[in-house]
Amino acid sequence: MGWPRLNIFLVTLLFLTNVSFAQTLVEEAKAPLSAETQEGVFVETIKIISASKKIFILTNNNQLLGKGDFISLALDNKLAARALVAKTHDGHTGIKILKIYSLSQWARLRKDQEVQIIRGDDTMFGKKVVEQKVTPTEEAPKIKSEEDLFNDRVTIDDGEFDDGSKRHIKPDNVVSIGAGFFSAKDIENQEARATQFSGAWAYQFTDNWFAEFVYARSQLEDYPAKTAVTLVNNVVGRLKYNFKAPLYSFIMPYIGFQSQTVSSNAGETGVAAADAAEIEAVDELKKVGPVFGVTILRRLVPGWFVKADLGTDVLNLGVAIEF
Repeated sequence: MGWPRLNIFLVTLLFLTNVSFAQTLVEEAKAPLSAETQEGVFVETIKIISASKKIFILTNNNQLLGKGDFISLALDNKLAARALVAKTHDGHTGIKILKIYSLSQWARLRKDQEVQIIRGDDTMFGKKVVEQKVTPTEEAPKIKSEEDLFNDRVTIDDGEFDDGSKRHIKPDNVVSIGAGFFSAKDIENQEARATQFSGAWAYQFTDNWFAEFVYARSQLEDYPAKTAVTLVNNVVGRLKYNFKAPLYSFIMPYIGFQSQTVSSNAGETGVAAADAAEIEAVDELKKVGPVFGVTILRRLVPGWFVKADLGTDVLNLGVAIEF
C-alpha cells in the first residue's frame, strides 16, 4: 500500500472513530440518570400501602434502612414524599409518611412498584428540591416507637395534607371473624354449651356511622336431650357509631334487629310427653326482635384490630381488618 493510500486510510479511520466516540457521548448524555449511580440513592419495592396511604411497607434488600432514618421516595428522579423509618424486620421496612413533595408523583405510588430511596439529606437530589435538613420537631417528630405509626399527621410543601374527613377509622369497610360460646338449658335443666362462630361486615356510610351485618352459628350436641342435635343460626343487622378511645382503641355502641332461627331433630322419641318438652326447649331458642350492645376495637398494627362484641345478640372475641 502506497503512502498516499495509507494516509487516506488513516484519516478516514480517525474520522470514523471520532464520529463514533461523539455519538456515544451524546447517547450517554441523553440517557436518564440511574438511581444507583447517585450517592446515597438506591432502589426498593413497595409491598404494602395502608388504606390511608400514610403507612408503607418496603423491601430492605439493600440493608441500608434503620429505625429512625429520614428517607425520601422518588420516581424517575423526581421526589414524591418524605418519610421516617419506623421498623425493620425480616428484610422489610415500615415507614411513616411525613411530607408530600409532589401530589402528581404521590398519586403514582402503588403496590409492587420499585421506588428510588434517598436516605438522609435530599436537597441535592435532582437539583430541584431545596429543603433544609429535616430535624425532629413537633411538626416532624422522630419515631421512637411503633405507636408513632398511628398518628395522622402528614404535610405537603405548602401546608397540611388533609382529606377533610373526620373519621376515626378512615376506610369504608371493616370485616371481622370471631368466636364465643352459646349456652342453653336442656329439658333436665342442665346447661348445654357450644362454640359460636361469627362473621361480620361493617360499612361506614358516613363519618363514624356504620351499618353492620352479622351471621353467627352454633351447634348444640345432645340438646335438648341425648342424641339430639340442634343448630342455631343468628342473623343480626346493626347501626353503630364509632367513638375514639385511648390506646388506639374504638368504642362502637349499637342497636339492631335480630332473627335467631333453630333447626333440630328433637321431638322424635315417640314418647308424647318427652317430645313436647324437647320441642318446647327448642322453640325457646328462637328469637326475633331488637338488640343492643357495644363493639370494642383495639388496633394491633395498621389495618388490623382485635374485636370484642358484647351485646344481647352475641358475645364473642375475634379479629378485624379495615380496607
